[in-house]
Amino acid sequence: MKKKYNFVIISFFRVTNPYSGASEISYNFFKNIPSKNKKLIQFSNIKQKEKQTQTIIASSRIDKIFKIFKMASIVAKYCTYKKNSIIIVEGASWIGYTFLFYFLTKNKVKNSKFVYHSHNIEFLLRKQKNNFLITALTKYFEKYVSKKFDIFTTVSNSDKRKVKEIYNAKSILLPNGINIPKLKSIKEKKLKFNYIFFCGSIDYLPNKEALDILIDKIMPLVIKENPNIKLIVSGSKKIQYRKNYLKNIGFVSKDKFYSYLKGASLFVNPMKTAFGSQVKMISALVFGKTIIASKTAILGLDINNKFNKIYITDNPKIFSKLILKNIFSKKINKINSNFYQKKYSLKRITSDFICKI
Repeated sequence: MKKKYNFVIISFFRVTNPYSGASEISYNFFKNIPSKNKKLIQFSNIKQKEKQTQTIIASSRIDKIFKIFKMASIVAKYCTYKKNSIIIVEGASWIGYTFLFYFLTKNKVKNSKFVYHSHNIEFLLRKQKNNFLITALTKYFEKYVSKKFDIFTTVSNSDKRKVKEIYNAKSILLPNGINIPKLKSIKEKKLKFNYIFFCGSIDYLPNKEALDILIDKIMPLVIKENPNIKLIVSGSKKIQYRKNYLKNIGFVSKDKFYSYLKGASLFVNPMKTAFGSQVKMISALVFGKTIIASKTAILGLDINNKFNKIYITDNPKIFSKLILKNIFSKKINKINSNFYQKKYSLKRITSDFICKI
């Protein structure tokens, strides 16, 4: 007789009502686990009510540290009651929380497996933007987790190699993906002008850097040659720029986001810094969009050259020329779209991963 496993998903940030790429990945991963025996335990600064979900209110980073004791106690009791548990910790928050949670929980749930769902190699991210102490602690904690957890996942073969190089640890691939929408049912946003589309919250520094490049270096060259092209941006309620060619649609629903994505002539992403693989790039591939992006923007993506409508450059002048050259491309390439719908279906990815473990 096959064992029945119980899945406990731990998140140190809110994933219900997703508000970012990381929360979308974590929430949809939880929803796509092919089992009724699953529970999501998350931190949030606001109340959340959803089936199979328990929310612990935590209003700050310090508050989270104290509330981890409560979370560990809840998990220990749950795993005592529910045998054969697999505890999956979401990795899109500081790994120090994961270390403390594991330290408090491991001896109380000896018959459970621990899985770390990595969204990126966090040490490399902290090295870019944090002080020496936080970076050093992150490296220590991430190495500890990569060695002690039963399974440590990575989103790409590139990250898999880096985990081996940095920590001499093995990892299992768990690529990012999306819940594939029904493209035929999505109404294309039709406007009186051709527009290129960029998305991402500018509260996340790499997104702000990318938007700065678009506004300061790329779009002036585009508008000089064709003043009728517009840039539409989503992901932030307010942005600092005021340009005639720029329209900020703010933080929008998924349906509205897909409507603008479907209607765009091009999807653009000149990011200088990126970690893991990005949901927005996956979404653009799934829609069969013509994409113009930097080398960094495609990191972690499995691109098939036979199904490739991606133009790559880090040079603003070449980037602008590619926009002008491809502004009348087909809005959806059906062959590309069908290929990437199969590749990046999170339902399939999650099911395959659960079978492996």
